[in-house]
This record gives sequence, structure tokens and C-alpha cells, in this order.
Amino acid sequence: MNAQPDTLDHASHTYASGLPFVSEILVSAGLVDPTWYTAESRERGKAVHLACQFYDEGDLDPESIEPPIDGYFSSYLAWLQVSGIKPEWIECSMNNGLYAGTPDRVMVTRPRKLHDIKTGAYQHWHRIQTALYVNLLPDPYSYSRNGIYLQADGSIARVREFPKSDYQRDLAVGLSALNIHNWKRGNNGSHA
Repeated sequence: MNAQPDTLDHASHTYASGLPFVSEILVSAGLVDPTWYTAESRERGKAVHLACQFYDEGDLDPESIEPPIDGYFSSYLAWLQVSGIKPEWIECSMNNGLYAGTPDRVMVTRPRKLHDIKTGAYQHWHRIQTALYVNLLPDPYSYSRNGIYLQADGSIARVREFPKSDYQRDLAVGLSALNIHNWKRGNNGSHA
């Protein structure tokens, strides 16, 4: 299934295609416990993602970086410097006709990589999330998947690579989550 561009409305966190999106699917299927995410952590995550995006696009006002995101942003810069990564696709929203998503950073030239930026600790569902994102890309088996865990103290981000050998299994879990989400949506969650 070929991916196509989609448009994410950041205010409502909905896609123009109307398709379910990756984080919505994972929450709906019970893989993510949303009670751990406070309004403060969501706002911080959004602010960090925007700062990193504006930096990568060459459109960042350095004066806009202030606590509580300055440490995370410094962590991102340190990771960029050490890794030598120059992101090719930045926050590109797309869908494959089944679901939509916005991978954070994609390197499409070889070696192909997908990088998902996080401001919290590793969670098991991150590997499922990145598998669903990679599945939106052409030739998904050619991509490595990485969680980039930014540090509040500004130290270099920790990187966790999810093995290519686990991609098929992780994707199967993600597609099962999509099926559960669609069943709940179609049946209004009733068991009758």
C-alpha cells in the first residue's frame, strides 16, 4: 500500500484524511495508558518537538528557547552533533489508506532510518509506534527504527534502536491494535 501525503491539524490533532492516527490507535487498543500523560507533559513535548522542527528547518528563533524545554533542546543538539544526522524528512504527515501518522525524522538515503523523538522514558509501545510509522514509508523493511530519548539536563540524547528482525512482529501488533480500534469505533465499544 503506497503512502500519500496527509495534513495534520495540530489544534484538533486530526488528519485531513479522517483516518485514525498512530497514537490514537495505540491508546484505543490499550497499549498506552494515557493517565500518565499530564497536560504539562503534553505541552512540554509539543514545545520541544516544535523547537527541534524549527531548528531542523532553519527557522528557529534562539530567543524562544527557555525553561522548561531548554535542556531537552540542548540534548537534541548534542545528539545531532554526535550522530552527524541531517534529517531529510521532518514531521511529514502521511497515510496509507488504513491509518495516518507523522514520523518525526526520516532519513530516506541509505542507511535508511526513522527517528522518533521522546521527552520521556522508554515505553514498550514505542517499538509498535515506530513500526506503524515505518509501514507508511516505501520499502519499510529497509529502515532501522530508533527512539531518541532527550534528556532534561541537556546531556546527549539516549538512542534505542528497535531491531529490524523485530519489525514484522511489532507491525503485526500495531495492525492488530488498528483492528481493535476500528472494531471499537464501528461497534461503539459495545459487546452485543
